[in-house]
Amino acid sequence: MQPLRVVIVTLAGILLGMAPTGDEEEIRFSDCPAAVRKTIQSEAKEAKIETVTREKNDDGETVYRADLTIAGKTFALGVLEDGTLSELNLAVDDDQLPLDRCPPAVQLTFRNEAFGEKLEAIGRDMKYGVTIYQTVVDHKGKSYEIVVAEDGTLVEKVLVIKDEEIELAKCPAVVRAALHHHADGGEIGDITRSTGIGQNTFEAEVKIRARVYLIEVTESGLLISKTLEAIRE
Repeated sequence: MQPLRVVIVTLAGILLGMAPTGDEEEIRFSDCPAAVRKTIQSEAKEAKIETVTREKNDDGETVYRADLTIAGKTFALGVLEDGTLSELNLAVDDDQLPLDRCPPAVQLTFRNEAFGEKLEAIGRDMKYGVTIYQTVVDHKGKSYEIVVAEDGTLVEKVLVIKDEEIELAKCPAVVRAALHHHADGGEIGDITRSTGIGQNTFEAEVKIRARVYLIEVTESGLLISKTLEAIRE
């Protein structure tokens, strides 16, 4: 179960970017495996590479990363240990900017969409090949993420829904009763409480005989859904 969900309020979302994980180690380019050096040199053209960062990705693979400057543009390069190119992305600083340092069109859109709330730091990043600006606004006890393109286009405005794991014993009595009722004697496993829209909801993974269901109820015990997820071997 994911720790954070969003409900789209307007327009489409943004692709998730690749994020490095694990410990990083800076090494000399000359100390990289031959296959890695070959790929980096091929992609770097005439760019000079002196140091490379070595780390593990989510799959436990070793990745060698370097920043390349090609025709005045900076690119983030990633290469696997066998020389396979894993990424080559146009880089942009993920800066935190005050609103008044954003382009005028971006400032205008943020002011129109922020419910009149004061905006603090604005994040700047690169998605879909364009620079975007993003921030989270708190309004009437709820949080909204707002994403704006460099030309002022509203890309995304989403209500942030916070999810947290909760033990069955700590759920309201009416929720426990509803889950037990709809579990039909099955084993109630992990439970997630979600907040963000109206009243809280509780989603439980329940094993009923040879099947796994997701059961979701409101904090008043009303059944929202009971969905078959998998058949156990």
